[in-house]
Amino acid sequence: MNYRDKPALREHLAGEYVLGTLSGAARARFKGWMIADAALRRTVDEWQRRLAPMAAAIAPVTPPRRVWLAIAARIAAPSSSGPAHKGLWENLVFWRTTGLAASGVAAALLAAVVWVAPERPQPAPAPQIVRVPADVVPPSYVAVLADPMTRKPVLMVAAARKSDQLLVKRLDDSIMVADKSLELWALPAGQAPVSLGVVAPENKYLLKLTAVADQSLGEIPQLALSLEPKGGSPSGVPTGPVLYTGPCIKYW
Repeated sequence: MNYRDKPALREHLAGEYVLGTLSGAARARFKGWMIADAALRRTVDEWQRRLAPMAAAIAPVTPPRRVWLAIAARIAAPSSSGPAHKGLWENLVFWRTTGLAASGVAAALLAAVVWVAPERPQPAPAPQIVRVPADVVPPSYVAVLADPMTRKPVLMVAAARKSDQLLVKRLDDSIMVADKSLELWALPAGQAPVSLGVVAPENKYLLKLTAVADQSLGEIPQLALSLEPKGGSPSGVPTGPVLYTGPCIKYW
């Protein structure tokens, strides 16, 4: 495909890439184009700056309680493989509604801004985001760590405010490196990183914090993953490159 002499197509693909709706082979091909095309990378950066204030202006909408009760009833059927484990980690409503909310925002933003030329932006209706009721998901700290270049999410963590258990789920198995370890760090503002532990080989697991989340994560704006020697950093600070980062969000 010759995209270089088609400005409208470049804008369209860049917008879809930033929103995350460009997927599969098309996304991989677009990433290859960006490597060799500085102008295309600038277009992607412009889309990222353009969409940021729109996301900040999203007004929350709370659906009726009966909607969440119906969803919980449909997906919380007992498993025949063994006894159910209760808690935030097994709370499918939390993980599914988080994903549904993100997908809904992406779709709404795409409908509002795709095909809008950067020189003459047109007004668009404000997209909406669904707020999950507090009685469905307990107040928690949540972070999704991603590749800073591709914005691809690779790791999700969450901890209830009064719990000392950090729930960790790997979203991309390819991040694991043979004979190396990925170490999770809390990044306090203006202070040295604090290790939260080494990423386990399991796809999802519990990591014990040194104190309840309100104390361990309450003043932490960001988390990071660094590549370390097998078993973790020998010095208590990151020694290898920081590969993935993400904001630590207070979910309440």
